[in-house]
Amino acid sequence: MIVRGLICDLDGTLIDSNLAHVEAWRRAFAHLGYDVSAGRLTKLMGMGGDKLVPAAVGEAAAWRHGDDLRTAHGKHFAAVASEQGLKVFPGAVELLRDARRMGVKVALATSGSRAYLVTSFATCGHDFGPDVDALVTADESKPEPDLTHAAADRLGLDALDCALIGDTPYDGESATRAGACFWAVQSGGFEAADLWAAGADRVFADVAAVWRHLDDLLLPASCVQRAAG
Repeated sequence: MIVRGLICDLDGTLIDSNLAHVEAWRRAFAHLGYDVSAGRLTKLMGMGGDKLVPAAVGEAAAWRHGDDLRTAHGKHFAAVASEQGLKVFPGAVELLRDARRMGVKVALATSGSRAYLVTSFATCGHDFGPDVDALVTADESKPEPDLTHAAADRLGLDALDCALIGDTPYDGESATRAGACFWAVQSGGFEAADLWAAGADRVFADVAAVWRHLDDLLLPASCVQRAAG
C-alpha cells in the first residue's frame, strides 16, 4: 500500500504523558474508594476512559461510578500535568511537519476531549494544531476502530490508505481493525513483543526513529495491505 495519511496518537507517542495519566487515574480511583495500583493502570494506558474504568474495577463499579471517575481523572490529570510537567518527545514536531511537506495528510487522534487537548498542549508547551490537518476526538475510544475511521474521514481518506503511529497495543488493535497500517513506538512503555502481537508493521524505539526513517516508510512496501474489519 501507499501511505497517503498519518494518524498520530498523542499520549506516549508525541508527548511523554503516560505516567501523568497513570497517577491521575490512581488518584481518581482512590478518591472514590478504589485501590487500583499504578502497575495495573500502566498496562491499561492507551484505552479510552470508557474502556479503562470497567477493565480496572469491573462493569458493576463502572456503571455506578464511571462518569464520576472519568470526571475526576480529568481534574487530576490537569493537576498532575502541572506538577510534573509534560514534554514533547524529540522528533515529534519534525515528523508531523516533514510528512506534510512530503504531501502526506496528518491527523492527531485521541480518545480524550478537546478540553484535555488544551491542557496537554499548554502543559507540554507546544500546540500541535498548526502541525496537522485535523485534530480528532471520537465518542468510541480505542481499541475500537471508530477513532481510526474518524481520523481517516477527516483527512478525506480511507483508513486503508493510512498508517497509525501509536505506543500501545490498543492503538494497534484500533488501527488493524480499521484496516490501517500500524507503526508502533516503545516510548509509552510497552514491550516490543506486545506491539508486534497487536499487529505492528514496524516497531521503533520512539517517534524520532520514525522521523529518521520517514522516507523509507512512505514507500509502498512499508505496510501490509489489510481488509477493514
